[in-house]
Amino acid sequence: MRCSPILLALAIGLVGLQQVLCDTPHPRGDGWEDDDHSYDRARRAVRRGEILPMAQLLPRVRARFPGEVVDVELEREEGHWVYEFKIVDDRGWLREIYVDGHSGEILSAEGD
Repeated sequence: MRCSPILLALAIGLVGLQQVLCDTPHPRGDGWEDDDHSYDRARRAVRRGEILPMAQLLPRVRARFPGEVVDVELEREEGHWVYEFKIVDDRGWLREIYVDGHSGEILSAEGD
C-alpha cells in the first residue's frame, strides 16, 4: 500500500502524540516540550488522571467510526479536556469526532 507524504507526516505526528498521551517517553527525552508545551500539558493531565490516555480511547473511536485516523488534537474547552480525532473513511470523507478526555464519552461527530 502506498502512502502519500502528507499522510505519512500526519502519521509520524500522531505517533509522537500517542507516545505522550500513553505516558511513554518521547524519543527526544522525557523533558522535551514543543513550542506551546502541549506535550508536557497532556502528559501531566494523564498522570493526574484528568484525561484518559489516547491509547484507551482509540479502539472505541475506531469501532464506531472506521477509517484512517489522520490527526488527533487535545484541547481544553470550557474547563473540560476534549480530544478531536480526524478520520478519513473508506469513501474519502473527513470526519471529526469529539471525545470527552476524562470520561471517554463521544460528544459529537461531524462530517456524516
